[in-house]
Order: sequence, then C-alpha cells, then structure tokens
Amino acid sequence: MDTAPTISTSTPNATPLSRSALRVATIGALAATVANAALWAAGRAADVDFLVTPLTGDPDTQVGVVAVVLTTLLTFAVGWAVLALAARRSRRWMRAVMIAAAVFAVLSATGPLSAAHDTATGAVLAAMHLVTGAAFVATAARVRA
Repeated sequence: MDTAPTISTSTPNATPLSRSALRVATIGALAATVANAALWAAGRAADVDFLVTPLTGDPDTQVGVVAVVLTTLLTFAVGWAVLALAARRSRRWMRAVMIAAAVFAVLSATGPLSAAHDTATGAVLAAMHLVTGAAFVATAARVRA
C-alpha cells in the first residue's frame, strides 16, 4: 500500500475549461467569422478593392473572403488555446488574457490602415480586427463568469 502524499498542481480559483466552454467558443468564433464575411461582402458591394501591400510577399495582394474566414478562425483558435492554458492557472490569468486580447485587437487594427491601398480598404479590414477581438473578449467573458 502506497501512503505517499499526493501533491496537487492545481491552484485555487483554477477553472479548466469544459465542453460547454468549447461550445461557447465555437459559437463565438462562428459569429465573428460570419460578421467579418458580411463586412467583406458589404465592402465588395461598395466597390472596396481590398488591395494591400503586406510586409512580405507580393506588393499588391487582394484580401479575399477565404483569407478573411481562415484568419478569423485561426486567430480565434489561437486566442482560445491561450485562454485555456490561462484557465488552468486562475481566473486572474484569464482576465489578463482577455485584456491582452483586447489590446492586441486594437494594435493589430493599425496594420491594415497602413498596408491598405485606400482608406476604405483599411477601414473595413481594421473593423474586422476589432470585430474578432470584441467577439473573443465577449466569449471569454461569458466563459469566465
């Protein structure tokens, strides 16, 4: 019989994310993706060309709806993975991730403003960054509550 003491690695207030949290994350990611695809479609209807000059690659790159959808989903998934790791530590860490996500969304929105060929493209793409960030923070807040 083993009588060695058990050492717990969990900390007080740690809240591992559940299946229902994954469901909420999926809904949040899909909502952000639909909203960004709708922004892209509205932009195309308004004759926004979505041409950008990225830091690397071709100087004239057109941002298509597939890139919008995949980037939204990938960004949301990476954020959610970081949030899941933070949830293992504590609710305070989750709050820190949510704050970092909001800051990241605002800072990343400046990229399209400088890389876009025209103001309309920059504004719509920056709005997509903010939509994704807002959806992530709102979804994370729902799970954290």
